[in-house]
Amino acid sequence: MKKVLSFIALIGLISGCVPAPKPTVGLGTGIGIPQASSSAYGIKPHRYQSAIKSYFSTKLKRGEQGQYKFAEPKRAYKQKGFAYGGELAWKGWLVETSVATPSRTGRYLTPKPYMVLFKGEQIVEHILGNSHKLLTKVD
Repeated sequence: MKKVLSFIALIGLISGCVPAPKPTVGLGTGIGIPQASSSAYGIKPHRYQSAIKSYFSTKLKRGEQGQYKFAEPKRAYKQKGFAYGGELAWKGWLVETSVATPSRTGRYLTPKPYMVLFKGEQIVEHILGNSHKLLTKVD
């Protein structure tokens, strides 16, 4: 049994399979994890509602006619996958929103949840859904 365990450990060592370190928020340690101070995330977007409506009017069919619901902006950060080094890909403000667009007949479809990532007043990207494995909400 000891030979099997030592063989498995040797294979893991040779292949480079090492457990990834757990990120810690607020301490400024880990792989590219930002500190929890609000200045590290930039300025909070103030015109986020109009920016999101304008953004989705070009991204969604009939987005300009959509019904929008917004949450307050939250600080967040996104990491690259561990296959890409696990470094910090983005940090800024995240706004959770839902958008219901009308169908061709005029009935509004079921709202879809989105997470919109901001850097200052600029939209960086949007993600469909309420969660993402590489995205961490600080607030």
